[in-house]
Order: sequence, then C-alpha cells, then structure tokens
Amino acid sequence: MSISAVKIRLVGIVQGVGFRPFVYRLATRLGLRGYVVNRGGAEVEIFVEGDDDKINRFMMLLEREKPPPALFEEIFIERSSPLNLRDFRILKSVYDRSRRSMIPPDVAICEECTREIKDPSSRFYRYYWNSCAWCGPRFSMIYRTPYDRENTSMRKYLLCEKCRHDYEDPDNIRRFHAEGISCPICGVRTYLYDNRGRKIDLREDLVNFISKEILKGSIVAIKEAGGYHIAALASREDLCGEVFKIDLSEYRGPYMTPPRP
Repeated sequence: MSISAVKIRLVGIVQGVGFRPFVYRLATRLGLRGYVVNRGGAEVEIFVEGDDDKINRFMMLLEREKPPPALFEEIFIERSSPLNLRDFRILKSVYDRSRRSMIPPDVAICEECTREIKDPSSRFYRYYWNSCAWCGPRFSMIYRTPYDRENTSMRKYLLCEKCRHDYEDPDNIRRFHAEGISCPICGVRTYLYDNRGRKIDLREDLVNFISKEILKGSIVAIKEAGGYHIAALASREDLCGEVFKIDLSEYRGPYMTPPRP
C-alpha cells in the first residue's frame, strides 16, 4: 500500500470554533497520521499522511462535517513527502503567518451549556459563565492571534484538575482544547457592587436578584471577560433606579478594588 501526504492551509473562521479538535477526531477515525496547528494569521495548517483513499475521504469530510461556526474562505492544498509519523497530534500554535484570517465573533451560549447550568447534579450548576467549544466569547476576549488561552483574557484562570482532564480528553467533544472553559473551582468569580462601589453579599441566586432589580428599574453594568454590558428596562423611560455593578473578572485571590461606576 502506497503512502501519500498532503499539507492543507485553511483561511476563514477556523480558530476559536473547535476546529482543531474536530480535525484530530476525523483524522484518527480514518487512521491517518499527521498534525493540525494554529498559525499566527488566525489560519490553520493540517498535515496528513496515509492511504490515498483515506486522504480523499478526509478532504471530503473536512468540509461536510466541520463545526457549525467554521467557515472556509480559502483552501490551499499541496502534495508533500510523508514524514512517517506515528500518530495524529494537535501541535502547539506558531506565530508566523502566510495569510490573514478571521477570529469569530462572540457566540451565544449553547443548549448544552444552558442545560448544565440548570442541572443541580452538574458541576456547572448556576455557573452562569459556562462555555465550551461551541459557544462563549471569542473576539471580545482575544489579545492576539493565534487563538490560544494564553492569548486571551482567560489566561489568568488556571484550569483545575477536572477542567484540565476535560481539556485533554479527545472524547470530550465540547471541551477538548476549548480555550475558554472554566468552572466554579477555577474560573471567573462573581461579585456584586452597588453604585457606590460597596460589595453586596447575597443569599439568593444572583441572576434572580438582578432580574428583579432590572424589572424594578435598576441599571446593571456587567463586567465580564470581554468588556462591559449595560442592562436596563428599555420599555420604561421613566425608571431610573439603583445602579449595580457585577464584576465577573476578578481573581479568586486577593481582593481587588472595583473601578468607580
């Protein structure tokens, strides 16, 4: 059986959408060897070697089964010499670029993450900043390309043992190499302040409390990993109540004085 190899360069929305894990699972499923790597222009490079028929099938399924947010604008394919690799791997990102690609916009929370938040048996129960490979902030939290956790505002949150296990588990479709994941143990902590910058200790669920305050006319400034969001009751111009600030971006460690609203 002859061994062939191809190198593929993909330009478009291919970083921050669970694309590398998808390529890894597809290649290993087909018994191909090689690597996938993020490059500094926000593009992705793939090298696969193996049987010609399997490579052709890989190319077909690469487009057919790609993650829903992924978008190919340009595809460059070149024949290459086999490297006689032993397996398929996700390599550490590199900072060089040959083309300039795109970082995806922030993606609304998916149904699976929502289900976990509502499930009392889940470790993400009432962890409203839950996200996975299919959803969560992207463009608003990245500092530079390529899209890796260390290049985003999530870099200060070190993964706990369980999140690290999920991140490194190829069978965990939603969290394998998902750069923005976290949980109540290792992730963003939530604090509530009033309009004078005083911390408020709550005994009830934060979202329920804020929802009721907005309906009463309060204005809420929500600081999260990608900036601020202002929430208010737009249907009542006559209401102008308390101003609260929710800070979702502090470390779990030393207390940090919130900026004045």
